[in-house]
Amino acid sequence: MESLITNILLLISSALLLFYATKITVSIWWRPRCIERQLNQQGIKGNPCRLFFGDMKEELKVLMEAWSRPIGLNHKIVPRVLPYVHQTVEKHGRKSVVWFGTSPRVVVWEAELAKEVLSNKFGYFRLPQVNPLLKILAMGITSLDGESWVRRRRLIIPAFHMEKLKVTMILHEVLRLYPPVVALFRRTYKEIELGGVSFPAGVDLLLPIIMFHHDHELWGEDAEEFNPERFSQGVSKASKDPNAFFPFGWGPRICLGQNFAVIEAKMALSMILQNFSFQLSPSYTHAPYTVITLQPQHGAQVILTKL
Repeated sequence: MESLITNILLLISSALLLFYATKITVSIWWRPRCIERQLNQQGIKGNPCRLFFGDMKEELKVLMEAWSRPIGLNHKIVPRVLPYVHQTVEKHGRKSVVWFGTSPRVVVWEAELAKEVLSNKFGYFRLPQVNPLLKILAMGITSLDGESWVRRRRLIIPAFHMEKLKVTMILHEVLRLYPPVVALFRRTYKEIELGGVSFPAGVDLLLPIIMFHHDHELWGEDAEEFNPERFSQGVSKASKDPNAFFPFGWGPRICLGQNFAVIEAKMALSMILQNFSFQLSPSYTHAPYTVITLQPQHGAQVILTKL
């Protein structure tokens, strides 16, 4: 009798072990290979998916190398801010894929497609799932989705909204060259077609805001120069594509605090300029990088002179 029970327990244990082993194999090997093959067949190329880590090791190496040295005092910051995505696009074209572990991240570098992804109200493209522990520690507005997002959006937007406030050309140009967030991510939760490409469920779409904003095809040869006059006729006519400028995102999930942020920036500038003139300090090192938001790696040293 005891041997029978032991055999049954061993059989159950073996079955459970086989089940979870199969599940893990499907998750980290078979499914990524299927998605990779489907994307490659539709012209979306990238490095082959490596087991467990994907492109993460190489991406970290490239990122650390880019951050290890400053750049000249200019606005050509994409290779430093998004170095691995920049290299991938240079090598494989605008339709390319980066592997974040076993999760594919497809670069969406077409303004019309980016608008379609961000404007979708039917839940086809949602935020990637957040680690449960991270959700407990930092459950902010940006991590919410679905009904939780809608409920808070309804409460917050009126508090930050001022219809008569116009963002100046200078602030627009600053936000174009240095958007607060350099890229947005959305995940497909069902098979869907976008721009003639069929994406299976579980694919992350990477929308590189900063690459849109620095794109010579959209903004002209002076795309990486500070030229506020490009916004003299409004945002829609500033570039060759009216959808090319979205520093705060787009659609139903556009940044709720954008109006507040712009008001705050204008007030701070007006108060400073009433009392001081300022210039960059000779000690300033131009080294923009991203830790959640785009910021100067070594601070922004300025010299204020009392008027």
